[in-house]
Amino acid sequence: MTITSIPHLPDFKLLPYKLPTDTPPPASPTIKILRTSSWTYCGPLLPLTTPTDDTSLPASYHTWHRATIRGTPLITLLTPFLLFAHEFIKSTGLNHYWITIRASLPTKDFNTPRWHVDDDFFDRASMANLRGGQSTSSTRVTRTQWKLATTLLGPGTMFATNTAGARNTLKSVKTAVKASSPSHTCTSVICLGCANLAECVRKALADELKNVEVVQSGEGECCFFKVGEGVGAVHSEPRMDGGERVFVNIVPGREEELREVMGKWGMEEWPRDWCLGVPGGFWEEEG
Repeated sequence: MTITSIPHLPDFKLLPYKLPTDTPPPASPTIKILRTSSWTYCGPLLPLTTPTDDTSLPASYHTWHRATIRGTPLITLLTPFLLFAHEFIKSTGLNHYWITIRASLPTKDFNTPRWHVDDDFFDRASMANLRGGQSTSSTRVTRTQWKLATTLLGPGTMFATNTAGARNTLKSVKTAVKASSPSHTCTSVICLGCANLAECVRKALADELKNVEVVQSGEGECCFFKVGEGVGAVHSEPRMDGGERVFVNIVPGREEELREVMGKWGMEEWPRDWCLGVPGGFWEEEG
């Protein structure tokens, strides 16, 4: 089983996605976030027309935007990134993705960093654990094991520059914390004991990595990064107590990979799009 071939890129890399020919957004976008919420789409690459035209996006996007964003339409900031992402994804032989846009109000939840490596989205063992069963399907030839992400508003995600060293620290801290609780052997994500252990790991990692060198994407930059045990980039959300944030996360994949993950979560409709954190009244207006 191998990673989709991207031989010229390391475990993570900042990539500029704006070209000199791009139509510049307003000098100072006046975006106001009304509530913490998210919009997600899973399916073929979304059709894009012009940098300011969002009519080709699903109806749920407009419902989410109306409930969440005021001021400059987000599409003016989103389109340059999506255009770049589409070309990047197609260059690897893929043409489907899982994209989430998350808008956040200021919060102190990440004043303590949450250093972690993202799970391998299409790893069969991870999906079997998610559903509480065993993986029974045949072995894949390849699977997609990387992401693209950017921040349209607010601070960028923090990436540890020494990925190998940070992964070793992550592993050793997890081992030490678990060893301190030998009676707890459960691995379920819904277990309160696991949640307590995760919080202990988070605090210990924040201390161990407090002096780690980090990089963050700036305006017009996105980050390519690998996911999964042994290759994933160690990263954390930035402090978000000083302002609002709009984060975009893209998980590319083959159609069958994405359909399988959605099926494991009980979502059979394809393509699929939905919102979280949007009051029901906005959906009634849409109807």
